[in-house]
Amino acid sequence: MGFLEAYKSFWRNYVNFNGRSSRSEYWYVFLWNIIIVAVFYILMMIVGLSSVTAAVSTSSPEEVFAAMFAGPMLFIMLLFWLYGLANIIPALSLSIRRLHDSGKSGWFILLGLIPFVGSIIVIVFMCLPSVEDGSKKGDEYGF
Repeated sequence: MGFLEAYKSFWRNYVNFNGRSSRSEYWYVFLWNIIIVAVFYILMMIVGLSSVTAAVSTSSPEEVFAAMFAGPMLFIMLLFWLYGLANIIPALSLSIRRLHDSGKSGWFILLGLIPFVGSIIVIVFMCLPSVEDGSKKGDEYGF
């Protein structure tokens, strides 16, 4: 699956917790999300710095702080928050499908809740190769 196809599939399978997702599909979507978040951060930095620079030259310190969180900055932060919120369910479903593809139960995603080591365990599971399907009906977990 290609780079753009993986991201389209990510949004098409919004709540599909059954089936499988390949390693490339998972990591392409991960890369897409990193790029989009980086663009949001760059926009926030540009707008924030320009607001602060304009406010410092003409205003008091209280107005400088207020200028950072007004107008365009607030709009960009709202879009960033909405994008993050919209990504929760499809990212969860993609991770569960990736676990299915590596022969694990989707419940293994809860290992990520273990402090410090849980996220490392989940990352290792996401890097595991695909397990071939033993029958037409699915593997031992019924995927």
